[in-house]
Amino acid sequence: MYLWDHNFLTLKDSAEPSLEMGPDTEGEEVLLINARPYTLTGVSAEKGGLSQGFIDIKKNKDLQKAGVPPFRVMELDVLRHSADQNHDDWVGLAALIRENYHKYRGFVINNGKDNMVATATALSFMLENLGKPVIFTGSCIPPERLYTDLYRNLIVALLFASCSQINEVCILFDKRLFRANRTIQISRSAISPFDSPHFPPLATMHGKMSIHRTFLRPYPRGQFRVMDNMRDVVLCLKLGPSMRRRVLLRSVELTEARAIVIIAYGGGNAPTRGGFMKEIVRKAVERDIAVCVCTQNLYGSVDLGTYAAGDQLLEVGAVSSRDMTIEATIMKLKYLIGVGLSTKEIKRFFGDVSLRGELTPPASQL
Repeated sequence: MYLWDHNFLTLKDSAEPSLEMGPDTEGEEVLLINARPYTLTGVSAEKGGLSQGFIDIKKNKDLQKAGVPPFRVMELDVLRHSADQNHDDWVGLAALIRENYHKYRGFVINNGKDNMVATATALSFMLENLGKPVIFTGSCIPPERLYTDLYRNLIVALLFASCSQINEVCILFDKRLFRANRTIQISRSAISPFDSPHFPPLATMHGKMSIHRTFLRPYPRGQFRVMDNMRDVVLCLKLGPSMRRRVLLRSVELTEARAIVIIAYGGGNAPTRGGFMKEIVRKAVERDIAVCVCTQNLYGSVDLGTYAAGDQLLEVGAVSSRDMTIEATIMKLKYLIGVGLSTKEIKRFFGDVSLRGELTPPASQL
């Protein structure tokens, strides 16, 4: 089936050479896309003011230094704070990449960091057979301040976007490049606000820039295309102390979602007293809703068969998210529903097949 014909994680040699630009594929320039609104000192908050405030970064001397890859700047027609980004914004970004795919060697997206993981993870699934780097970055320090980290992040992102070895959606902040669908945000204000608990960085910068070839995605065999049907609702239920059965049950009974993500404890544990969560999952399964269980923990994989509490959910039809992030779990469900898979097919492949490197397959030795 075309969904996963090239999507398994392939481990190659373990060499870690210095990052090289690599031979150009199509075009010499990188496309720098602004998806982030700015309200700079002395700059109007109107669309034109915001646009000019960002495009003026091309006049920044650091961005004109020798060695910085040539780039062009484009901007989304509608700029939203990352917390407001939704399906329409993902489609807008994906469409812009599709329209310019054969004109540029790579793409950098300047985005707000608060919801960057969700947007970048969504694009990692939407961009099928991606054969070029798409690098999300931004800043923790406002760009109008003298000591902002924006320009350094942009320069490093441009370098990685010129690297022909990278064929996926990534997040770059400070000194590490992460696979987008493996990334989580761990800090609101730190210069390094992101981490990847279950997968190593694709590249690091310690005196020199090194790309870790072992962890890169293989070059795709199919033709690049965009799957933009990610509208289906996925209901998220995060378990907490003393949650009422009636509230959760009504949520399941009334939802229009095709899938439910239960954010459980530990390795997939949930309350068992009186058949609490078992009834919730059974009700969802009766309505032909896929139920996936992930964990509130930063580290560790979900395996519902490990403990009796999780095994009860497994018995009535829930599936494990294994070591996927919450965002990857949600976006993968949206993607699988969008391409037309049935609930039965989703349950069969969800936790066992890696589509974009978002999980460690059960048989992997990584």
